[in-house]
Amino acid sequence: MLANLGQQLGSFWQHQSRSRRISLVVISLAVIVVVVVFLVWASTPTYAVAYRGLSESDAGEIVQKLEEAKIPYRLKDTGTILVPSDKVYEVRLKMAREGLPKTSQVGFELFSNNTLGMTEFTQRVNYQRALEGELERTISNLEAVEMVRVHLVLPEKSLLARDQVPPTASVVIKEKPGKYLDKAQVRAITHLVASSVEGLTPENVVIVDAEGNLLASGSQDETTTAVQADTFRNAEQAAAAEIQRSVQNLLNSVLGPNRSVVQAQVVMDWTQRELTSQTFNPTPAAIRSSQKITESYTGGAEAMGGVPGAASNLPTPVPVTQGGTQTVTYQRTEETVNYEITQVQTHEIQAPGQIKRISLSVLVDGVDSPEQLQVLRSAIAAAAGIDETRGDMLAVESMAFDRTYYEEQAKEMQKSQQTDLYFRIGEIVLAVLLVVGLAIYLQRVFRNLRLASGEAWITIMKPVSEAALPTGAGAGAMAGAGARPSLSENLASVMGMLEQNQQAALQAGAAPEGVPGRPKARTSQEDEQLQRALARLAEESPATVAEVIQIWLNESGK
Repeated sequence: MLANLGQQLGSFWQHQSRSRRISLVVISLAVIVVVVVFLVWASTPTYAVAYRGLSESDAGEIVQKLEEAKIPYRLKDTGTILVPSDKVYEVRLKMAREGLPKTSQVGFELFSNNTLGMTEFTQRVNYQRALEGELERTISNLEAVEMVRVHLVLPEKSLLARDQVPPTASVVIKEKPGKYLDKAQVRAITHLVASSVEGLTPENVVIVDAEGNLLASGSQDETTTAVQADTFRNAEQAAAAEIQRSVQNLLNSVLGPNRSVVQAQVVMDWTQRELTSQTFNPTPAAIRSSQKITESYTGGAEAMGGVPGAASNLPTPVPVTQGGTQTVTYQRTEETVNYEITQVQTHEIQAPGQIKRISLSVLVDGVDSPEQLQVLRSAIAAAAGIDETRGDMLAVESMAFDRTYYEEQAKEMQKSQQTDLYFRIGEIVLAVLLVVGLAIYLQRVFRNLRLASGEAWITIMKPVSEAALPTGAGAGAMAGAGARPSLSENLASVMGMLEQNQQAALQAGAAPEGVPGRPKARTSQEDEQLQRALARLAEESPATVAEVIQIWLNESGK
């Protein structure tokens, strides 16, 4: 089977032109290169981080151990080592057995080794080191933390509680470039450390950054003040953001996007007040009590000579008679009226967080009319809740925006989109051309293969009606021999074709050299195939072959 396949491939290769042979070689080499690249890519391992933030000494020792163990690795920087993802834990366990890393964070794996022979002091020191290492690992997972160091002071237990010294902790944090820890995160770290150590309180935790700035001193008052300050600032920023959003949505609906800029600042009053007021309002219609006193007197008296000038001093002049009697009349009326007084007493508690002042600045583009600016100012003041009596400030100005940057960005984006479109079209066209070219090439290859196969393989077993016998008697004899008709008929056909091919070869050999279409090579190949067919028929049925030969001999003797 392999010999036949090799013969077919050789025949196919001989019938191809030089250009086609070069194309086949190039395609075969390209396929081999693609397969090799794919196998290399598939066999390349993926790397994962095994250690990060190592010191240079630890990194050097770990790299040396990896080279000795013939484990592939990569260095991302001086402190990061990457190994194949399927060997990360194996490498960590192997390095842990070697006691690496030494100067980096070490946790409770310190107690994984044999602790026989260690003193109590050594055990206590190792416990403190392990606890510090675990805290460093936990804090290092924060996004803004690049490196951290934790120092714990754990006093020995005292017999008397009043003599017990509380534990303390200090944390040094190095922040990543461009990031910082806010007050809330610092408080979270403080409580994390305090909750991880027995007997440690947040007041005994001190946090310092890499530049020496005190982030948390452990004071309760300072912590409370910081919490309140963060809460107040967040509330003011939220109120300012809400005002900016409302005004920006209004301006985007009126002017369109990117034609206005809004900045707001809100100051709140965080003072808690209690007000008590009392108001009196007398109402005349409400009479509480009324009292009236009336006195009257009438009588006579002897006439007396009055003191000169006394009559003029009397309240009511009375007639004075000399030497006779006079009539005296006295009358007094007194009335007291008490009215109800309305009393209003009010007790108010003003909660903190009232808006004290709003400062709003708005810049618009393309609004030059003062009337339009005034309309916008009124709308913005209503949307933001501006109260000028409270001291709020509002500034609305028109200014031409610099759109050079946006125009350049738009041009670059448009150019990039066009370039991507051209590349996409080129890729599609190239893919179509490759598919069409490959289809045409395959079609031509299959056609040439079919033609080559048609030239190389000829019919050697013809039907009985087409079999060419030497004489008619031979055919009659073969028809009379009915023992094995199929083999005899095929043998007769083969022998007839062999004779015809030999005659054609003799005629072609008589032709002069250089005549086009000389079938010398083709006749030799056909003869070989005929000979193989005869040999196979002779092996399968030697009696039939002998019978046919005997018939031919008898016919030639006649």
